Amino acid sequence: MKSIFVQISSYHDLELSKTIMNAIEKSSGINQINFGVHSIYYENNNIEIPDLPNVKYVISKAPDNIGMGRGRAIAHQFYAGEDYYLQIDSHSRFDNNWDSYLINLIEYYKSEGIDKPLITNYPKLYWYENDKEKVREIEDVITQFYWKDPEGFKNHRMLTQGTYTPKEKNYHTITVSGGSIFVEGEFLKPNELIYANGEEVFIAARAFTNGYYLMAPTKQFMYHLYWEADKDNKRRIVWHDFPELCASLNEISRNEIFNVLSNGLKGEGRLGEERTIEQYGEYCGLDFKNGLILDNGEDVIRR
Repeated sequence: MKSIFVQISSYHDLELSKTIMNAIEKSSGINQINFGVHSIYYENNNIEIPDLPNVKYVISKAPDNIGMGRGRAIAHQFYAGEDYYLQIDSHSRFDNNWDSYLINLIEYYKSEGIDKPLITNYPKLYWYENDKEKVREIEDVITQFYWKDPEGFKNHRMLTQGTYTPKEKNYHTITVSGGSIFVEGEFLKPNELIYANGEEVFIAARAFTNGYYLMAPTKQFMYHLYWEADKDNKRRIVWHDFPELCASLNEISRNEIFNVLSNGLKGEGRLGEERTIEQYGEYCGLDFKNGLILDNGEDVIRR
């Protein structure tokens, strides 16, 4: 039996319990699934968390501990040596046997000479109609990401990302989806200064410089409740509740991202030692030092 640690950071999300139970119910049943959860509630705590021995959690009352980096770091502390690590969002669903598929995919990539694969992808969509869950089944895998907003990257080293499926099969990618990251062993401890914006390229840079190969799955295996898909999906949005505090935290986060990526700063919560930020820039088409987008990635196959 293998074990998987599932890390979840949640802001007043009524989907949290459903996400945990769906991950368990849709798993193969042959692997141990453990959860580390940080749940923040707004004013009144009506968020249910399953009372199970494999679900460890911390509960905070907003505005304490808001921010993706802080929330993920609190959830991360429950990692206890599991064989694999999955980072997701609190509003996720899964296909059957998702755990066996991901474990087998890690082993496949390793057999192909990719010694440290990180599997990531923007998931399929689920939403609600008349309180019933609906899903959009698609076969295409988002196998590449591309960059937008040159001005934002120039000024802050933060990017707007887009997605598409290349015409040729290509399972290498240039960045990550924060709500779908799967690796062997312990993943990187989150940087508590990171608020939200810029989180994904920051994680990707940290992962790449720590020796990970950024890989997309060979097929879709999970779903995500995207906010834009359902305005009545009962997900609270933290920056709607605390706009001034979030703006302040985002400024701290923005400065951290800019300093780390433009200056190649290493250390805990920052870049690794196995590759340089310049090497990541060459790989993904970005000049981090000067803040230039050199290649938006739409037609580039990464090998």
